[in-house]
Amino acid sequence: MKYFNQLLITLSLGLAILSSAQALAVSKAPEITSKGQVIAEQKQAMKNLHGKLKASLRAAERHTVELTSSELQTLTTPGMDPTGRYRVGVHRAVGKSVSHDNRDLIINIPGAYAVRLELTHVRGVVAVFNEAGQAYQYSQDGFTHTFIGEQVTVRGAAHIEGAGAVNKGGNLCDFNASCVENAECKNIGMPDNIDDVRNAYASILFRSGGFYYVCSGGLVADSDSGSEIPYFLTARHCVSKGREANSVETFFQYTQSCSTEPQDCSTQPDFSTVGSSIVKSGRKGDYSLLRLSQIPPSGSVFLGWNSDPIASTDAAELFRISHPGGAPQAYSKHWVDTDAPNCSSWPRGNWIYSRDLFGATEGGSSGSPVLNSNAEIVGQLSGGCGYNVNDVCDSGSNATVDGAFAAYYSDISQYLGGGDPDPGGDCTDADGDGWCVEEGDCDDNDPQVNPGRNDRGRKWGNDGKDNDCNGIIDG
Repeated sequence: MKYFNQLLITLSLGLAILSSAQALAVSKAPEITSKGQVIAEQKQAMKNLHGKLKASLRAAERHTVELTSSELQTLTTPGMDPTGRYRVGVHRAVGKSVSHDNRDLIINIPGAYAVRLELTHVRGVVAVFNEAGQAYQYSQDGFTHTFIGEQVTVRGAAHIEGAGAVNKGGNLCDFNASCVENAECKNIGMPDNIDDVRNAYASILFRSGGFYYVCSGGLVADSDSGSEIPYFLTARHCVSKGREANSVETFFQYTQSCSTEPQDCSTQPDFSTVGSSIVKSGRKGDYSLLRLSQIPPSGSVFLGWNSDPIASTDAAELFRISHPGGAPQAYSKHWVDTDAPNCSSWPRGNWIYSRDLFGATEGGSSGSPVLNSNAEIVGQLSGGCGYNVNDVCDSGSNATVDGAFAAYYSDISQYLGGGDPDPGGDCTDADGDGWCVEEGDCDDNDPQVNPGRNDRGRKWGNDGKDNDCNGIIDG
């Protein structure tokens, strides 16, 4: 979540920056359906796999990743960093391999609340499991799920490129502001149609550079009621690069029971998906439309949307579910304030300025879709703008600012349907290999071709392609 203290001295009241989406004026109702796996079934399958792996214990090599004092400080005090994102962990290179020789590899990171691995050169099926009962299998390169505890065991043939040490929290814990409201509490007055679409929202965990961050987002419906393409909307300042998108882990249906007391922060969400690719991302409106690599769980909801501009509709009510600090669901209600001062980098029209009526957002809420009274997306959270942004409960001094769906709808209408497509956006990744055309992917129709490949010898050096996009075939 980004915060800006700067304010314009001269206010352009009543002046809105309208996009071509105003003329399109199209909308899509939410779709309350999903073909994904039932969470209870997924948990049982994990239990069965974990039991099978533990029943056939092997000799193991242990590799310990020692964190520096600065890295340990990051784990114990998560919070906003200079990028405007909520940082919750660190990533370290490992460079260890394991093979099918009846010998496992244990990765241990003292001080980590949870561990996540980056696997490369995966051959066959690789199992990763911990002592807490979590177990998953992987058959391709990429990031694993997040495993509770300081260590995980790897069985199979793969190279462990890196490991993340993560500290994830929980809703209404001692680090949440007092004005943050638990979405599970039924006495908060959440409208029924907003309650009905809560299963669209997810907390996301992702790697960027040497750190792990959390933001929020939600599933988005396309125009075909018969399809369930897992489009996912979040903020560009959260995820804007293909490699960041590859690392995205989404935690769906992540809630805690209603309580007025801080709750147990050590619980792990019951379901997550791993991996995504960027469909479109744009600075105007601070949006990123992702496509998840895995199907969300059964019962998930695909949010509808509305391209009518709302940034200049004074007092329009808005509603939101978000995951502050990587926490379970929080609920907030807002109203559009056309008199709220602008932050110059977020012009009104491309962004929506509102005041909090109930609840609040915090770091980690960024990217959370904001809805109108029909439960349709009209924007997603960029952050706060005001005179006292360090106090998220001060709605009188601060405005909540969302990127306006109306401002960038034409950029993504070719995917969601209903409008005249515009080829705008900053990342094109049609083959889902995690590399954008804008980042140098020279063949976006072939996932084996991108600047991250090694085209010199071995597997990729004799296939008649310029795999590493250096202008030389097999060289």
